Amino acid sequence: MSETMSEFSVWFKDTFKKCYCEQGNLIDEKQFAEIVQLVLDNEADEESRTIFEQKIRTCVKSNMSYEKEKSIKLEIKKKLCEHKAEMPTNLVSTIRKSVDL
Repeated sequence: MSETMSEFSVWFKDTFKKCYCEQGNLIDEKQFAEIVQLVLDNEADEESRTIFEQKIRTCVKSNMSYEKEKSIKLEIKKKLCEHKAEMPTNLVSTIRKSVDL
């Protein structure tokens, strides 16, 4: 398991680094959004999460992107909880259809 975690940490650091230019500005918002999802889904290990949290404290654009994704996730969770009894068994296809995916 520690080998998998270390491989993840290496991937996370490399990918995270590529999201920023030499001046430290966020330039790859799409890749950063994927990293945000890993953090929000608690899939990032402690070291990776620490690196992420340090950056969003100092980069306004990164912080705004993180907060936006976090609020979207919370809103979806809230809506799902409100309508739990009404959820269709084919929820994924229903959601995709409703957002034209």
